[in-house]
Amino acid sequence: MTMDIGAFEAKEIVLHCPNDQAIFGSSQLRSLAPDKCTYGFDVIEYIGNELFVHCRNEREIREALNARNIFVSEREIGYLGRKFVVYLALAHGESQEKLLQSMEKRGGYILHVDGTCEGDSPHLFCGMDGISEWVLDNIKIPSEKKELLIPFFRRIRNHYNDPVALVHDMGIGILSAVEEVFPGIPDYICHFHFLRDVGKDLFLDDYQIIIARLRKYKVRTLLRQKARYLEKKIDQYSEAFSDLRAVLENAEDNPCGYTSGQKS
Repeated sequence: MTMDIGAFEAKEIVLHCPNDQAIFGSSQLRSLAPDKCTYGFDVIEYIGNELFVHCRNEREIREALNARNIFVSEREIGYLGRKFVVYLALAHGESQEKLLQSMEKRGGYILHVDGTCEGDSPHLFCGMDGISEWVLDNIKIPSEKKELLIPFFRRIRNHYNDPVALVHDMGIGILSAVEEVFPGIPDYICHFHFLRDVGKDLFLDDYQIIIARLRKYKVRTLLRQKARYLEKKIDQYSEAFSDLRAVLENAEDNPCGYTSGQKS
């Protein structure tokens, strides 16, 4: 199946050379879909974009594909989404030389690195060029320790040479790894992380007091109840609110109350 054709049956003639045992298939068919696969590259790309860029779920994607005469089960959509990630990683690896050449034309790259995690889950650590905003590499590690980050930084250096500068947070592991792998390269602290850490040092006690008071008096619960109540009221009078909004917007545009065609 492909996006522009839909479901189709292909008959492939495979040629075999008796001298060197080489096998020749259809290059046109291979450009449409992976070998021995039912769904084309464009279907896999569409599913990957919908899942990871537009944050749509499998049911929504299935309905959108059905409208295009492409019928895929929700389970298969999840599988093709994972396949999209693998293909994307392979394509990224094959494009490293082109990425390097493009960044060198811009005068180099600025390496931004940061990690993210939820609870006790592994850290997803990412390296990105701050100029082009291209992701250069990423790795999943149990923690941001120096000995785990050094191989990651060395891999980036081997693929893309030294950066013009680095930007990161104030983690001890990152600072130590950067000092060892990129000695002498200008190294900067991210303003966001710096201000956030300074804010914690200055206002953490006051912040914790406010949070404790909010929890004690159940302010968040009361606000959620009030929000749900107001949402129901707004839904009941949605047309009236729309008319009121139009009147207010008209009043802002015509503060004297005049409308077109009126005379004083």
